[in-house]
Amino acid sequence: MNIRIKKLVKSISPAKLTFLFVGGASVLWFLIRVIPKPGRAAYPCMRASAPIMSAFVLYLIGLFATVKLFKGKKLKPALQVLLPVIAFSVIAGLSFRPALDSAKKLVAENSFIANSPIGIAQGIIPGRVAWVYNPRATNEKTKNSSGDFWYMDQNTNQAVVDSMLTTGIMEVAGKETASEGWDALFRYFNLQHGKGDTGYQAGEKVAIKINLTNSCCNSNGSANMDAAPQLVLSILKQLVEIVGVPQADIWIGDNYRAFRDEYWEKCHSVYPGVHYVDGTGGNGREKTIPSDEQLLQFSDGQFTSSIPQHYVDAAYLINIPCLKSHDSAGITLAAKNHQGSILKPGDQPQSQSAFYMHYCLPVNVPEMGQYRHLVDYMGHKHLGGKTLIYIVDALWGGKNWNGIVEKWKMAPFSNDYPSSLFLSQDAVAIESVGYDFLLAEYKTKPDEEKYPYMNGTDDYLMQAADPANWPVGINYDPEGDGTYLGSLGVYEHWNNAADKKYSLNLGMGTGIDLHLAGNTTSTGPPIVNPGEKFSCYPNPFSTHLVIKSNGSNLESKSMKIYTMSGMLLYQTIFQGTFEWNASEISRAGIKPGTLLVVITDQLGTKILGRSRIEYQPGKND
Repeated sequence: MNIRIKKLVKSISPAKLTFLFVGGASVLWFLIRVIPKPGRAAYPCMRASAPIMSAFVLYLIGLFATVKLFKGKKLKPALQVLLPVIAFSVIAGLSFRPALDSAKKLVAENSFIANSPIGIAQGIIPGRVAWVYNPRATNEKTKNSSGDFWYMDQNTNQAVVDSMLTTGIMEVAGKETASEGWDALFRYFNLQHGKGDTGYQAGEKVAIKINLTNSCCNSNGSANMDAAPQLVLSILKQLVEIVGVPQADIWIGDNYRAFRDEYWEKCHSVYPGVHYVDGTGGNGREKTIPSDEQLLQFSDGQFTSSIPQHYVDAAYLINIPCLKSHDSAGITLAAKNHQGSILKPGDQPQSQSAFYMHYCLPVNVPEMGQYRHLVDYMGHKHLGGKTLIYIVDALWGGKNWNGIVEKWKMAPFSNDYPSSLFLSQDAVAIESVGYDFLLAEYKTKPDEEKYPYMNGTDDYLMQAADPANWPVGINYDPEGDGTYLGSLGVYEHWNNAADKKYSLNLGMGTGIDLHLAGNTTSTGPPIVNPGEKFSCYPNPFSTHLVIKSNGSNLESKSMKIYTMSGMLLYQTIFQGTFEWNASEISRAGIKPGTLLVVITDQLGTKILGRSRIEYQPGKND
């Protein structure tokens, strides 16, 4: 029999021997790699080997069928040699499809556990995510075609966007004015970075990362969403005119993408001294200069990267991503916005691509507990570590990385554009909120578009929130200096898509505080233009406070008193006159400082009046 086998082997051509060897090796590799962990079936290497393995399995099945059909004695030695391989291969072939399906399986909605925060909340008001929603920001009747694109002033209202950003800055900092809000943000940042209780100082540079993906990678860039030009102009207004940052100390752009004319014409005409950066330079734009050193050391040891030199030189970074789903990452928000901040050694700015880091994304590594390079972005000292505030542009929202503009079905948008901004100092909390909004919106999408439900989408958030969730063998150290990251913020899911309440909204200890501007169902005070519909006196007050209508029809309306941090101290039905006496003040346990009195309709949805008062115990009323 051995002689027959040797003759059989000699009769096989070199090409067939190669096929048998490669096919058998692919089957063996599959069984070793995928059977223990089915999710590996989605790895690029496994997908590349799948056609070879499938062809080999089909070949062996065909051979087996031939033997059965003819029952030739001369084929029996071959059958004896190959029968175990056939059985082995058939098992592998039958295993491959379920394993691949497992890797691609979408996460069920009920797998997201509500109100179970992990991590440590960050910010002046820890875990605060300010949500500013105004349907008037966008034109629901836009055709989004030539002469009527989403980004034009007829479709994105500059005045409304300006007001929304002002409101958001006040909300996230818990202050009454944008000036106070910005000062609080800078002071908090500087305290956290060992620079003392100080605000913005003259000469300090500010870098702003916006998202202009469609400037390079999409032929329909004009119709598809990037950062709204109106928001880009609005952030420059805030920094120059409110904070007092000199134009020459501001850098803005998507570092390796074109700063397109619709952005240049809107912004440069107002602030010509700002540095507008992109990947090519020319026509007044400045070409992004990468750092000489490879300052980003990815924590799995696979790659290094330079980062823009103006990030290194800046004292502060502002991260302004768009709210989008993503067919490889599930979602793309502030963390993934830094895909546009890295440059692989040897690449040129005008041809930059971060696709080489996609091996870490859920489409390729769908299992939980895997290395996620987004955590390195979130913690690097010149990226997330330098970020003053995160501002998610959700004015239009977008489907997939190329930002296909669609109306949103979920409440409160109800088949209109989301017309929202989200602001936070907590890198993880703002990603968590964006994730929940995308989960709610994509719940009813067809499976091929249900990107946020992809396995592994929130793996990076769990790891960024708590080092206990890091993969075995991975220590996140994006500077490569031996100092590991700690908690970068708090991660949790809201209670449900209708109420949108996180732990702090429900009075459940620590977690996220989603604070909807102008909506008293949130934990903090609404911020609107103050009215003169009622008076509070004396002001300052000590032992008692009188609140009286100034002739306006405020009877039988809801009245609430807040601290400036957003704590609700007292609420009642306002009947035109109200007196707050010493015993009630004492029971509330308030400390000296500024309070807000807010009167709304009985549903708490419409602000009727607001007044700022000063509580000073011991002062003679």
